[in-house]
Amino acid sequence: MLPVAFQKAIAPSEPMSWGEAMIVSGAALAAALPVLAGLYLVKSALGINLMDGPSPLHDLLYSLVL
Repeated sequence: MLPVAFQKAIAPSEPMSWGEAMIVSGAALAAALPVLAGLYLVKSALGINLMDGPSPLHDLLYSLVL
């Protein structure tokens, strides 16, 4: 079902169902979390502070990095 959902998302020949849309959005979320954690790790290693104090995502992302 995942390949069909991706095919409908990339080159739609017919409308997606709600289930297929949820599958694609879940896959996008699963792919985005490690990327976001990696970018956070690079930002932290370079010593880049975007705001005063800890980042709002610090508690979530720090646990993913360790």
